[in-house]
Amino acid sequence: MAHSAPEKASAPPDPAAGVVENAAPSGDHAVAIDNDEKGYVETTADQDPSRLGKSDAGVADNEEKASEHAIQPTKSYATNTSGVTRTDSHVDRPVEPKPWYKQLNPLRWGGIPPVPQQRTMSREYTAGFFSLVYFQWVAPLMVVGYKRPLELKDIWTVNPNRTAERMTLKLQASFKKRVARGDKYPLLWSLHETFQLEFWIGGICQFFANIFMVVSPFTLRYLIQFATEAYIAQRNGDPAPPIGRGIGIVLGITFMQMCQSLGTNHFIYRGMMIGGQSRAVLISVIFEKAMSISGRAKAGGREIDEGDEPEKANRGGVEQKKKSKKTKKGEPPVGADAGRGIAGDGTGWANGRVVNLMSVDTYRVDLASGLFHMIWTAPIACIVTLVLLVINLTYSALAGFALLVIGLPLLTEAVKSLFVRRRAINKVTDQRVSLTQEILQAVRFVKFFGWESAFLKRLGDIRDQEISAIQVLLAIRNAINAVSMSLPIFASMLAFVTYSLTNHDLNPAHVFSSLALFNSLRMPLNLLPLVIGQVTDAWSSVQRIQEYLLCEEQDDEAKIDMDAKNAVDVEHADFTWERTATQDPDAAPMVGKKPTKEEVKAEKAEKRAMKDKNSQDAVPSGDSTPDDASTLTDAREPFKLQNLNFSIGRNELVAVIGGVGSGKSSLLAALAGDMRKSKGDMVLGASRAFCPQYAWIQNATVRENIIFGKEMDKDWYKQVIDACALQPDLDMLPQGDATEIGERGITVSGGQKQRLNIARAIYFDADFILMDDPLSAVDAHVGRHIFDSAILGLLKNKSRVLATHQLWVLSRCDRIIWMEEGRIYAVDTFDNLMKNHPGFQLLMETTAVEEKQEAQEDDSEDEIEEEKKTVKKKRGGVPLMQAEERAVKSVPWSVYVDYIRASGSVFNAAIVVMFLLLAQGANIATSLWLSWWTSNKFGYSKGVYIGVYGALGGIQAVLLFAFSISLTMFGTIASKTMLNRAITRALRAPMSFFDTTPLGRITNRFSRDVDVMDNNLTDAIRMYFLTLAMILSVFGLIIAYFHYFTIALVPLFFLFVFSAGYYRASAREMKRFEAVLRSHVFAKFSEGLSGTACIRAYGLKDRFVKNIRDSIDDMNSAYFLTFANQRWLSTRLDIIGNLLVFVTGILVVTSRFSVSPSIAGLVLSYILSIVQMIQFTVRQLAEVENGMNATERIHYYGTQLEEEAPLHTVEVRKSWPERGEIIFDNVQMRYREGLPLVLSGLDMHVTGGERIGVVGRTGAGKSSIMSTLFRLVELSGGSITIDGLDISTIGLQDLRSRLAIIPQDPTLFKGTIRSNLDPFSEHTDLELWSALRQSDLVSEDASLDDKSPGRIHLDGIVEDDGLNFSLGQRQLMALARALVRGSQIIICDEATSSVDMETDEKIQRTIATGFKGKTLLCIAHRLKTIINYDRICVMEQGRIAELDTPFALYERGGIFRSMCDRGGIRKEDFTDYNQDI
Repeated sequence: MAHSAPEKASAPPDPAAGVVENAAPSGDHAVAIDNDEKGYVETTADQDPSRLGKSDAGVADNEEKASEHAIQPTKSYATNTSGVTRTDSHVDRPVEPKPWYKQLNPLRWGGIPPVPQQRTMSREYTAGFFSLVYFQWVAPLMVVGYKRPLELKDIWTVNPNRTAERMTLKLQASFKKRVARGDKYPLLWSLHETFQLEFWIGGICQFFANIFMVVSPFTLRYLIQFATEAYIAQRNGDPAPPIGRGIGIVLGITFMQMCQSLGTNHFIYRGMMIGGQSRAVLISVIFEKAMSISGRAKAGGREIDEGDEPEKANRGGVEQKKKSKKTKKGEPPVGADAGRGIAGDGTGWANGRVVNLMSVDTYRVDLASGLFHMIWTAPIACIVTLVLLVINLTYSALAGFALLVIGLPLLTEAVKSLFVRRRAINKVTDQRVSLTQEILQAVRFVKFFGWESAFLKRLGDIRDQEISAIQVLLAIRNAINAVSMSLPIFASMLAFVTYSLTNHDLNPAHVFSSLALFNSLRMPLNLLPLVIGQVTDAWSSVQRIQEYLLCEEQDDEAKIDMDAKNAVDVEHADFTWERTATQDPDAAPMVGKKPTKEEVKAEKAEKRAMKDKNSQDAVPSGDSTPDDASTLTDAREPFKLQNLNFSIGRNELVAVIGGVGSGKSSLLAALAGDMRKSKGDMVLGASRAFCPQYAWIQNATVRENIIFGKEMDKDWYKQVIDACALQPDLDMLPQGDATEIGERGITVSGGQKQRLNIARAIYFDADFILMDDPLSAVDAHVGRHIFDSAILGLLKNKSRVLATHQLWVLSRCDRIIWMEEGRIYAVDTFDNLMKNHPGFQLLMETTAVEEKQEAQEDDSEDEIEEEKKTVKKKRGGVPLMQAEERAVKSVPWSVYVDYIRASGSVFNAAIVVMFLLLAQGANIATSLWLSWWTSNKFGYSKGVYIGVYGALGGIQAVLLFAFSISLTMFGTIASKTMLNRAITRALRAPMSFFDTTPLGRITNRFSRDVDVMDNNLTDAIRMYFLTLAMILSVFGLIIAYFHYFTIALVPLFFLFVFSAGYYRASAREMKRFEAVLRSHVFAKFSEGLSGTACIRAYGLKDRFVKNIRDSIDDMNSAYFLTFANQRWLSTRLDIIGNLLVFVTGILVVTSRFSVSPSIAGLVLSYILSIVQMIQFTVRQLAEVENGMNATERIHYYGTQLEEEAPLHTVEVRKSWPERGEIIFDNVQMRYREGLPLVLSGLDMHVTGGERIGVVGRTGAGKSSIMSTLFRLVELSGGSITIDGLDISTIGLQDLRSRLAIIPQDPTLFKGTIRSNLDPFSEHTDLELWSALRQSDLVSEDASLDDKSPGRIHLDGIVEDDGLNFSLGQRQLMALARALVRGSQIIICDEATSSVDMETDEKIQRTIATGFKGKTLLCIAHRLKTIINYDRICVMEQGRIAELDTPFALYERGGIFRSMCDRGGIRKEDFTDYNQDI
């Protein structure tokens, strides 16, 4: 269901359509880098202002800025990014006196207003009646915006009547009531109830505006009649009618126009506000629901009656919904429209789909509310118009009207076909965006393997498909537009021709009044299909949201009994995960579905079971069945925990052990309330904290991540920090614990993440603490420290459950729960297990040695990160994430020129303009011909007049079509070229770019901005030029006949230009703030979604909900002001337009004797149709600018990003590197300019085929060696040669494709196993298969063609991030990838840090056999793994401290020896020693 971009108004209104308010969110994060000459303002590069003031390490100048700009430290627990928008505004600079001619603008006089200290409340709340009518209350803000760029502080906070909190509570109350009553559409009606007052005020305004809109053209008839009588009287010398009558009519028309403009403006304002508010409310309730939806609903199953067997539920029959038990939200007793997809279809509500509800569906509701009332007012207006036309032209009018009535349904049908096409395009767009996202997420990886071109080709293919589909869509759309714009012309032609042929004389009064009436039909008729489209879209969105809100909620499975004896009692309980939703690959990507991992583990458990004597019930499926069947077979049972019986005392430490996939994590998840209990009882006697295996880190400061919403308690906090060994890390961070962590915890290493995770659980001070393998990612000595001082220290009086692979901890636990295949195999103390269970003794013996090794898994986490930190510390805390560049002046001309160039050539613009001029000329000619015909200027026969009139009309339609099709074709070609340039350039950017740019910002450019360029930009340009041409030609026409009009036009024109500029100055900034603030809402939303398990286990739902509501209010504070801003402009421009009407009317009255009435009629009918267009032009110009903003950002990526070295330089021989000899010669390297050296003078000679282990403390520069070999970072000095070739001289592609790497975090891409092993399809299936077999992913006897479910095979599907494989399998897959590559040099980066012993041994075996005779550099995590390599290199602060054979180093006594001692490695472990003996 994922539609990426909201189907934007697929049939855009025509220019005459007046008030089409397309307040599409256009400039999401409007940005561009700070070139001074562009007038860019550099944003102080700190993601979070609220920290600036607080940060202890803030350097003096930071403090100054902070005091000026720091936003009130809004407490936020998700992204505190509100600082992106802080601009160092021009205020700080001394103002130079300007020459006199630059001071002519009186509005710039007076001082520049200061930035307020804090944000004030929206003035709408207190404004008086007239201020509200004319939107005068926005003016103070416009004044500030005109004198200097707006700052966030200038933007008023949201009107207290419109806060998310207030409206959400109202909506929820109403929704609950209606659901309980069993209403048919509860969500729709509760929205109506929440907003009814404002909603209907808008409706009434629109109704009256429409009536006036129809009546004023009709009144023209009397004005023209007056002019005609005067003209004839003048010719015949009769007394002329009194001038007062004419002036009275003019005043009347002007008054009606005024009322109509105010009515329309208020209708649009109310509509927009309701849209914005309902969007806010819906986002808020969707988020709240996401916090409490049950796992089953999330997986797309549905509640079952107690009696139903689960099988049926899994297939999700609709019928069961009918009898569903009520849940907390109270499901309707009879299915609320249960028939349609209350997802039992297994699509489920993966995070991707929920984010989609939040971003796309709520946006559609927003869009549709804007013009909703047109649905009923437009038909009424049409009927009234028809009546008046019949009065004017008798029954001839019906001929013209019939054409409209027949034409419209046909057009509407055509528009519907567009929706179908758009849906298809959206699927393609989704594919492109998710592929882009995947590539960017794993960009380091793509670079290691040199796969950029393969991915670019894949992207290019999708993009070609997308663009050609878009071109077809736009062509059809243009045809529809050309027809719909010409319909009123043809209708009026038909009517006049019929009128003339039925022996009537063409009377100017009747003809031109009718022409004006036909023109006034234009707007309702064109908008109607658009509005109907929007409303149907919104309707399906509302139903989708409602379906989500009606999903079952997670009841906490446990009974809470705080006085119970134990912390938790579990009796005869079964728990189950949900099946993964069956997935259509095009459907929403399933994001991180936990069950898949568990299912995979379950499969692995069977392997164990085979070895285990008590496995009578093992699944007979061949011996090793790791699998990825979760996506392939529907019938697979999800992983279950069966018949659990145990209790955990109030201060007991219980370890949970078992092989991979035995259900350890599941047991903890069950205790945390994440799994569904299918029978039995669980009683919780304590508050709980949960520390999951995958640490969920928020984009907030370190401190906020640890306190997690508790009050700050300094002493306790300090103890926690010490217990988790975080103090040294905090000292390294630039701002200590006020340092902000990037999104998804990107700026901290795995071990640090895990420790933060533990610290959070401890600080929360709950009585029952669940820890899922928290020691896996940390070094052994740190693990020991945490175990002693945290788990056995601070937590000693709490109840603790610890799932673990680290067997050394077992002897210190009170009891041990041993899991096998989802059942508890044994629960007992360590000593009893050692006595009574031979299996357990065996387990402990295999680890007797390991106990020691584990200890010295020497200290190496992901140092790249670490180094970055040490380094940063020294620079006085420069924040990591670069603030987004934000353009402050309008888009420079060079971007427009480049846009035109990208379409093929600069001459394309000329072609488009030519078509436009011709079309406009034909339009004016048609009307002039009509006026000559009514006054029979040339004396031709009726037939000639009719013939020419028809021909001109036809030509006009054709030219219009030619204009718009040429424009869209060139536009889409340009968009394709520019995106291609941008994405290529982005992939070629050095790693430092990705390290300092949040991923969301990059993907935003490649999704949102590209969408704007593809779909909205050409439309905006087309409408802008059409309306502009129309207005200018009408003015030309009027001036040709009424020269005095010039006198009125000049001042009004200046007023017009001026108010438009005035408006744009603040509107642009407003839009930008809105865009930036919106991205915060999105970030918080998706962050909260990914952390639901954590938030739930900690019971912090309410705080996160409040949080998201606050950021919604922040977003709306700017969003609502943009509407008021537009209406302010519209009311002002309409006044100007109405003055033009007045002037024209007066001119017609005063020159009634000299100008023929048929010309007067023509001019009057035109000027009426143009009033609406004037403000439309201004808004279209703003739209074009917004669209060009997107272009500018894409253009920036395509031209300004720095690039890595070229992919190919010199020819490199096919066989290189033959020996794999590597020579490091005085290598120096730093990560970015201005940072200290990370490697300083590294000398090492690795002979071909040698195996070297690299060890060293965190931050010693181990991973940096790898980065230099692959040239992810260029050297600052020295050289590296491989087999005699200096690697800095050859192309990156040549270099990277000849080396192989087994990275630390194995990355898999969505696709198949084949595409993951071999994206370029360079190898045969047999080669791939043997690599899988060597890496032990498939058993020896499995055949290549065996595709039975539960087997790994080459066409097996890989989900996002490979989440349907366990970590161990992904690690083995990475190994297979290196094997397939068959390179002579292999670099292995801590490849075994996150797997259990068994997998580790497999990997080591494979490395030993599969890579025989090749050069192997292994950055080691567990000393035991490299103890028998040829040589060991010990790194210390970027230099080599020791380098020799392992035994020699051991004997020598030094760093390596101390590591061995710490890790309990004895002489006997070295092969050399044994040989000596």
